[in-house]
Amino acid sequence: MHARIIPLIAVSLALAVVEDGSQALAGDHPHRITCEGDSLSRGFNARDNCDDLLECIGNMGDDFTNAYSCGAAPHSLRSRFGATSTVHKGQNGATWMAHSAQQTSDGLAAGGSHTVVIGLGGNDLMQPLGGTLPTQAEFRTRVRAALAQLTSAPASQRPANIILVAVPDVVNLHATMRTKKHFAFETCQGIWDDFRGPISSSLEVCEPKWWNPLSWLCGIANLMQKWTNWVDGLKNVVVWGWDVFGTPRFPGGYVLNSAAPASNRTLAAARQVEFNQALREEAASYNGVNGVRVAYAGTLGSYKFDASQVSKLDCFHANVTGQKLIAEFTWNDVNQAMYSIGAYTGTVGTGSDVTPTNDVVAPKVATGWTGGWADSWSTLRQEISTVAGAAGDPSGNHAEIEVWAQNYGHDGAYGCTYSPGCYLGKLREPNSTHSYMINFRDPYGYADPAGYYDYWRTWVKPIDARGNAGTLYAGPWF
Repeated sequence: MHARIIPLIAVSLALAVVEDGSQALAGDHPHRITCEGDSLSRGFNARDNCDDLLECIGNMGDDFTNAYSCGAAPHSLRSRFGATSTVHKGQNGATWMAHSAQQTSDGLAAGGSHTVVIGLGGNDLMQPLGGTLPTQAEFRTRVRAALAQLTSAPASQRPANIILVAVPDVVNLHATMRTKKHFAFETCQGIWDDFRGPISSSLEVCEPKWWNPLSWLCGIANLMQKWTNWVDGLKNVVVWGWDVFGTPRFPGGYVLNSAAPASNRTLAAARQVEFNQALREEAASYNGVNGVRVAYAGTLGSYKFDASQVSKLDCFHANVTGQKLIAEFTWNDVNQAMYSIGAYTGTVGTGSDVTPTNDVVAPKVATGWTGGWADSWSTLRQEISTVAGAAGDPSGNHAEIEVWAQNYGHDGAYGCTYSPGCYLGKLREPNSTHSYMINFRDPYGYADPAGYYDYWRTWVKPIDARGNAGTLYAGPWF
């Protein structure tokens, strides 16, 4: 008999199809990703491995390599999606309210991408001291405008996938970091209070390095610290990096500055929840419009960062470890919430089902499952048999079976790790022997060697002609 083919999109999704039949992605750029966002999307201050003031100041700024979305490191979404080019429209200090429309327009004007990642919202909460937070209604309007613009773009620019990344919990970050030691100030609060806090008693302007021929100058520099305000250099770099103009201030005083009343942080915490609610609801509302898949990656919104994941350069941005976590959160959220892993697109068999007069027991799965990998670990073949549940009950020979696929392995990247795994669909065949194949494909339709990296097995639930469902059965690992 012929095997039924159940396509399983492992790792990521296939190209979506729009109503007019064309691909719902910028067809000329199937391997490109667009990243909209703020300083977090640029990896700002992520590289915080430094020992002295001059080295730390030298490390300040954007770190595109380790940025969670369009970064070049293996942990980034760009790398996980297999994108070979990027359109990066993120800006330091950007907000949904002031910058999302322009970033979206610029991304589309650049030709569009297969996937668009939008990571904004933190700065909408990080207003200046004495500022005003946007309402949920105002925030939602901007989100809707961006999604409408992307989903209604011409087919040559329209993305296949849009990922809305949650707004991080900046109020919890304030509570976690404010008393922690900053490398140049006694506490993080010192840098947040417009660089006016007590300078760290252990600050070294310059630490001798064996590989640095100018290390002999460090002794002089450290002596000069007593009457030289080296922290002005730190201030200037931070202000430049955040694109803050006018009177030098550490950004986000509405939440971070000690002069801000507690009511500011209470309101900011409530707005963060409201903003993420708007992102989640609008993602669901626009999902599927013109064939575009829209997903909300929400884990970042509830995660509580600890000091080891926050940059010691400013006590606010994610360091390299934190950027890896954000990428992992987003990847896992998207795997589970957006990717149509194993959407069954086959046709239902015509069989010769009959309704038994005495149909009281649903069919069962026989022992002796067979199967194995083919096509360089990209196709899993499986064959099982069903048997009648009781003497005189022929339903087992005319059963439908529902199929799931489950994996475990070195990284769990396929998102089908929990029993029974990812639902694939339903097969209906006129015989007691059921044969099927699962084809693993990457986002661009090419074979993905899923079986080389992870172990897989299928689960099945047989259903008789009257719709009685039997036990969920697990097959062997391959």
